[in-house]
Amino acid sequence: MIYLFKRILKKLISIFTLLFFITTNNLKAQDSLQCGFNRDFFSPAYINWYQQAVLESSKPVQNKRSKVFRDTEFIIPVVFHLIYPQSNGIDNSIIGKIMNEINADFMRLNADSIKLRSKFKSRAGNARIRFVLVNQDPTGLPSNGYTIRFSFNSFGFELNQPINTWQTMKFKSSGGTDAWNPKKYLNIWVCNLASPTSGKTYLAGFATPPKYAPRWDPKYYADSLIDGIVLNRYTFSNSSRSSVLTHEIGHYLGLRHVSGDPPTNFFDSSSKCIYDDSIFDTPRVLHQNVFTCDTTINSCIEPVNDFPDMLENFMDYTGDNCRISFTKQQVNLMRYCLNTLRPQLANIEIKSIVKPDLFLVDIYPNPSKGSLNIDFKDSFSNNFSLVIHDYIGRKVLESRILEPKSLVNIECLSSGLYSIAITNDKSEILYRKSIFKD
Repeated sequence: MIYLFKRILKKLISIFTLLFFITTNNLKAQDSLQCGFNRDFFSPAYINWYQQAVLESSKPVQNKRSKVFRDTEFIIPVVFHLIYPQSNGIDNSIIGKIMNEINADFMRLNADSIKLRSKFKSRAGNARIRFVLVNQDPTGLPSNGYTIRFSFNSFGFELNQPINTWQTMKFKSSGGTDAWNPKKYLNIWVCNLASPTSGKTYLAGFATPPKYAPRWDPKYYADSLIDGIVLNRYTFSNSSRSSVLTHEIGHYLGLRHVSGDPPTNFFDSSSKCIYDDSIFDTPRVLHQNVFTCDTTINSCIEPVNDFPDMLENFMDYTGDNCRISFTKQQVNLMRYCLNTLRPQLANIEIKSIVKPDLFLVDIYPNPSKGSLNIDFKDSFSNNFSLVIHDYIGRKVLESRILEPKSLVNIECLSSGLYSIAITNDKSEILYRKSIFKD
């Protein structure tokens, strides 16, 4: 415990704040860009809170309440607020693609997770957080999970502008869209983030961390109506794999960049590896690794248990071809923040998860054209059920399993990627995998 405490003190140097990822879109010949950190955000009180959060999230399960917290699957309702020029149509499949990606990332079912270097595999974490598009608006009327406001407005900014001027897309009165209750919904605004002044697009997105963490002066966070995530329109509509929203959700759930964030706008030669994210299983790095996946990089040599930079981490700046994983302690901290600082946001569907390696079953073929074979290699009970979710987070099929060798018809499902779980009558997940329906 003494070593752990010293380790925390060593790593808790700086403060995370409203955090951003610089976009590659429309930036071809522009000047060097920076993260949106502001010296005024530095708060010693936040260090104390963050230290306590890391300690609490790392404790072993000791009682029924903490067991439920550590083992539950959290389900977060999501609404997109699309602010688009009227001439541009909305392609609903884009939302489906993005929901697929974030659900896969936070359940560690993303196909590219296999690229994680072997030295980091024991550190990889499954956040057990699922995102579901809302099907009703706050008044109870049916919803398809998004709102639309047709507008040619640009909501971007210059990086030297005060933070409180960055939020205009979040208010109807300034040409944007008002938030749905931020305590109960993850609001994601999608708009043009080009600066009306210079025409430059500095950010692919930005997010507000949990509101009650004492991390900044109240003038930067006037009320909860700005709580949520903003994505640049071109980032949102990117047809290839995008990890930007996953990165921003990490901030929204309390994570800092793996590099930490200095109390100035820049990392420089004086940084000398003193800034860090305060997470023990992410290696210390000198600065954000911007758009690189050079696995030879080891920017900070630690005297004990030295590891190279974890370029695969979702909270670095390495880009979509590299970022593929959270660590176990990042997962612990996100779940701690979700449970304590956003307690009304998530619903709980599954009470606990049993380690999959304790339960042997085969589900095949994968891909499947219309049926799945369920073949139990272990003890069988008639209280098992098969539950299938699509990657927008909706439960699309649930069926009792009556025999140790069973056939389940999935012809009713559309082509695409699905998450399959076998549960018992206690709602424990005994087995989980992803399958593709042709």
